[in-house]
Amino acid sequence: MIKRTYISKNGNLLALVVLLMLLPFVGKAQQDPVFTQYLNNVLTVQPAYAGSQGTLNVTALSRQQWVGFDGAPSTNTLTVQAPLNSYNVGLGVSIMNDSWGPVKQNGIYFDYAYRVRANRYRSRQYISFGLEAGFNLYEARLTGLQINDPNDPVFAQDINYKFLPNFGVGVMWHGDRFFLGISVPKILRNNIQKETTDLSQKEVLHFYLMGAQVFNVSRYGTLKFKPSFLVRYAENSPISADVSAQFLLSDKVWVGATYRYQNSFGGLLQFYINPQLKIGYAYDMTTMSEAHYNAGTHEFMVSYDFDLGRRRRRMGPRYF
Repeated sequence: MIKRTYISKNGNLLALVVLLMLLPFVGKAQQDPVFTQYLNNVLTVQPAYAGSQGTLNVTALSRQQWVGFDGAPSTNTLTVQAPLNSYNVGLGVSIMNDSWGPVKQNGIYFDYAYRVRANRYRSRQYISFGLEAGFNLYEARLTGLQINDPNDPVFAQDINYKFLPNFGVGVMWHGDRFFLGISVPKILRNNIQKETTDLSQKEVLHFYLMGAQVFNVSRYGTLKFKPSFLVRYAENSPISADVSAQFLLSDKVWVGATYRYQNSFGGLLQFYINPQLKIGYAYDMTTMSEAHYNAGTHEFMVSYDFDLGRRRRRMGPRYF
């Protein structure tokens, strides 16, 4: 049983997590990719996160979705982030490759974050403001598809390397053991117009609300508990939500489960090879009827912290 003394501090965030688990969210497909290990890929959707851990961090993540389906989604990301000499400023870069069926996107975004102390009488709590800018290259090989009507003008021409510039903003409140943030990573509604038809595709706004907190379960901290959530809203789509629960054993192993409302459920396992190197794996199974026709979703992660002579305030595990 978890003692009340370990969960009373910052209990308002835990209450928010519980509330989000009870809300009737509906999950639908969205333009931006989603991740089971979203706490290890925060920078791709939240520019205010850049440099918040105080080290130069490099994280690679690969998500292979609905294995067994031809043309199933495949997403790979690489993020690099670090604070400047002053911890008040953080910089980052996110590189993404995303493909599904005939559609492919390659993108790169640069992040800038500025932090201020949330309260001078409270240690290590900050408000971060973030800005990101970059672009995607979008292509769709439509002429190679097998279709019923070979004269359909929608599929008469490929979309070749459409340049889609964009920028986004975010704000985050965070400390050593918690964070709560909201962001809009892409503000421009870029159009992807096919010249041969009246068909128009357009990027839409995506809003993200994300939070997590770490609690000591055992008196000496050998067992920790981390609930987290991620809420997404895209224009003209219902709200969707992920909720996760993880346990940290002896500051070495994360074990957890996750649920995406009316979409999927899964588990994750992460190991600290040493205080700087972490590897992770997650597996999802969809709750929809398509689950019988694929081998689930596999996600692999590697993360490394370079201390560069400036070690973190605590050389323990990276919580977020």
